[in-house]
Amino acid sequence: MTKATLIKIGKSRTEARKIASQVSISELNAVINNLQAAKQFLAKQSAKKSSAQKTKQIKKAMSMLNQMGLKPEDLSRAKKGGAKTNKKTSAKRKVAAKYRITVKGVVTEWSGRGRMPVVFREVLGKNGSLDRYLIK
Repeated sequence: MTKATLIKIGKSRTEARKIASQVSISELNAVINNLQAAKQFLAKQSAKKSSAQKTKQIKKAMSMLNQMGLKPEDLSRAKKGGAKTNKKTSAKRKVAAKYRITVKGVVTEWSGRGRMPVVFREVLGKNGSLDRYLIK
């Protein structure tokens, strides 16, 4: 089977059916098993190559650190102390509740920001004052 044939099979189910119809089921199973074994071999080979490349890069970085008179611990200390957070990228902090109301055993809290919860609107429509529910 040529590379072109494999590519045809990979691109088109119709081509795969045409080619598969020319061989027996046992031959087709053997081809599938061999292709799966080849796939596993190539995956292992790729992982080894990637690991070797990473090891090489680590050695190169260690060499550069040694030339500068630094140790890996120096990098971790610099990262902890020197990194400042950007206000735009930092997570928003939750605002503490300013008002609390209990209706039918259910406690609802509201910070006073954003839209007023429905429970507060209904109770305020009857009683009228938000100051009663201020958390002290």
